[in-house]
Amino acid sequence: MKKTILLVLLTMFIAGAAFAQKDTTKHVKRDPLAFLTGNGVYNRDSTWHCGGFIGLTVSQTALYQWSPGGTNSFSLLGVVSAYANYKKKNLEWCTNLDMKYGLGATGLLRNGEAKTNLQKNIDVLQLSTNVGYQIKKELYASLKASFLSQFSPTYDPSQVDTTNGRYRKYVVSKFAAPAIITIGAGLTYKPKDWFTLFFSPIEGKITYVSPPGKDTTGQYLGPQYLTNQYFAGVDPTRYGLTAGTNVMAQLGAELDILFQKNIVKNVNWKSHLNVFESYANNNYNTIMPYFYATQDSMGTKVISKKTQYIPTVTWDNDIVFKINKILSATLSARFVYQYNATTPVDKTHNNTGAKGADGLTDLDKNGVTITTYNKLQIFEQFGIGLAMKF
Repeated sequence: MKKTILLVLLTMFIAGAAFAQKDTTKHVKRDPLAFLTGNGVYNRDSTWHCGGFIGLTVSQTALYQWSPGGTNSFSLLGVVSAYANYKKKNLEWCTNLDMKYGLGATGLLRNGEAKTNLQKNIDVLQLSTNVGYQIKKELYASLKASFLSQFSPTYDPSQVDTTNGRYRKYVVSKFAAPAIITIGAGLTYKPKDWFTLFFSPIEGKITYVSPPGKDTTGQYLGPQYLTNQYFAGVDPTRYGLTAGTNVMAQLGAELDILFQKNIVKNVNWKSHLNVFESYANNNYNTIMPYFYATQDSMGTKVISKKTQYIPTVTWDNDIVFKINKILSATLSARFVYQYNATTPVDKTHNNTGAKGADGLTDLDKNGVTITTYNKLQIFEQFGIGLAMKF
């Protein structure tokens, strides 16, 4: 199943690249800070080329005394994608910054005890840089590093602490929880400016989850699983770490493919595929949440240590349809697969509609026991809004 998912992703990516054979980007010398529509900014000798995209997408549904029924909804997505590339003789240095922040609400924006019904649906802060020395026409010996995290805390509104009149939300993630840092040496294949393939046979990867803070008595909260500490800190098992640990160190191989090009007139597609396979893994979590249907209870299940070798896949896509100078339609999609990362499950039984005592689903519609891991994670949003290329 995992190899099939990876094969499908790679096939779709290669097919898209094959579809866009013709490179229409013109590289010319420009004055410093001279903005060009969609072609970036060059310095006088063209050693530096900088550019990017900024977009804001908003969608809304508002109902008032609407007889057929329905629910109000609101969503907002901000995207910033920027690059700075340096090339002189055999040396090339490429840096990319990608930021996404989205909010969504169904029903009223203000919702009683929760104060607001707005919830984050995506929050990405990613910086990567690649320094390469040309050894053949389209081949570079490279060193690549990257940092991935998010801007602000994300909460699970279904889990709150209201004791003594307070309102504490369960923290799912926040800045540096997790933070993923990678560094590796390898080869970069760059036949065109719009296509880059990097492969590293030996790469280090660190996943860090910042520890929880202190309780009301000034004591650091302990490493208990799914207990009081996670109203102040983040559960590391959500991101593949053993409970009670904060760092997972891995040594493995990475495949990183970046494609960005106008595939047809006024339609630009940026696609970034990253695959990492671990050779060795420290603090890899093998104790996963599991619902036992026969006992109608939530417990844990031990998975094989060998699952650490199943590749982790991340695939980001942004397709921008230009309408005029400031308006555009944007389709954003993000796919993530990590075998032992904890994912949400349904809140009600798909057959009976009943909600269990633990608030989790016991069986799916086919009568199969639900697990909270080994799932493909998908984010997708489409909307019309403001956009600017620089």
